[in-house]
Amino acid sequence: MMVRKSDSLRVLLLRWLLAPLLTLLAIATLISFYSVRVATTRAFDRALQDPIQALVQRIVFVRGRPVLLMSQDSLRSLFTHVYDKAYFQIADDSGKMFAGNLNLPIPPSLMESQAGASHSSRMSRLSTAGASKLMFYNARYAGRAVRVGAMWMVLVDTNGVAHPLVVQIAETLIRRDRNLYELLALTLMPALVIALAAVALVSQGIRRGLEPMEALRREIASRSHTDLRPVPEEHAPLEARPVVMALNALLSNLAALIDGQHRFLANAAHQLRTPLAGLQTQVELLLREPLPADTANVLHTLLDATRRVTHLVNQLLALARAEPGAQYLLRLQPLNLADVVESMMAAWLPIAQEKNIDIGFELQPTWCVADKLLLQELIGNLVDNAMRYTPAGGVVTVRCYRSERAVIEVEDNGMGIPLNQRQNVLERFYRVEGSPGNGCGLGLAIVTEIVRQHQATLEILDTGNGVGVCMRVSFVRREH
Repeated sequence: MMVRKSDSLRVLLLRWLLAPLLTLLAIATLISFYSVRVATTRAFDRALQDPIQALVQRIVFVRGRPVLLMSQDSLRSLFTHVYDKAYFQIADDSGKMFAGNLNLPIPPSLMESQAGASHSSRMSRLSTAGASKLMFYNARYAGRAVRVGAMWMVLVDTNGVAHPLVVQIAETLIRRDRNLYELLALTLMPALVIALAAVALVSQGIRRGLEPMEALRREIASRSHTDLRPVPEEHAPLEARPVVMALNALLSNLAALIDGQHRFLANAAHQLRTPLAGLQTQVELLLREPLPADTANVLHTLLDATRRVTHLVNQLLALARAEPGAQYLLRLQPLNLADVVESMMAAWLPIAQEKNIDIGFELQPTWCVADKLLLQELIGNLVDNAMRYTPAGGVVTVRCYRSERAVIEVEDNGMGIPLNQRQNVLERFYRVEGSPGNGCGLGLAIVTEIVRQHQATLEILDTGNGVGVCMRVSFVRREH
């Protein structure tokens, strides 16, 4: 059977177990209905024989014609029922009725079965030596369904002449149907109770049987995208263990691949940083010497390029540490955002003074849970971006405060970020068109990865004065 996307193992098991069960219940219902109907019909047909026999016993010949010797009171008591109506007729083989209120044709099958019956019996009463035939059939009379009992009899008069007669009694089906459905209900009630109990037990059994699978699902679903630990196999059902083993093998290969990539990136960046630092130092030393103007210009260009490459290498190292695969490097601890910002002020103030930027701090004791190195990298990138894109004479404000979460904001009055590009600037190597400076487009991408690792939130907001941008990061708050 082809499994649809919406199918679950629970649904499949219920379908395969309950569908046959309900099918068997339907078949049992049909069989019970047929059996009960046959039994009810036979019982009521036997009950219908009594009034037929009562009529037969009261038929005599008077003056050459059959006469029913029963009073109206006797007939009423014989044919009056609470629910049903009963009719009767006595007719000869040609269909001529001598008594009764029923006008139904004689069934041909009854006449054919008596074609060879003896017509010369010497008895003055009913001939019973094979001369009578009783049959039952369904018909309609007065617009209603009726059950008819018919008996063929041969009555011999005093002259020895045989007279074939047919006695028919018709009865409506109200009592039969009532008894049929009552008996059917009594018959099916235990089966229905058993079926409902079976459905409940099957559902409960499937639920209990799938609990290990549900536990396995919760185990996998509860993990973050950075958790590549093997899934425990001992708690998985035997049927699911090959899947778990294959999943663990995949996770192991994936972890090895990611670890290899991070190691390569970190090693490559580290190997580049050392010679670049040496190159930058040598160029700075050369610039201290008296040089021709053309040579000095070339060296200044080389120094700027070296600083850009060094910055890029440092950013790549930070990105390697902030990516999901490096989750195992995290060292989470309670930190005061105000203390972290104060420890970094000394590095920012000279840069702000050189660019003629007024940098201010609004710090409140604000505790969060974070990795100290990554938190410093996050704040440093936000402040670096703010001062890089704020013109001379601008203002940069760093603040932290307590609300429902621990919040740090870096606000500037620079060029800002257009609304339609605020999602794009979080991607790697993306820069807003027309941006000044020589940034590499990794700062906010690093911030995004650090925010994701700490399960924090990053918002890019407008400022209150209508220019610039406010970068807000909200961490899980921790009281200290």
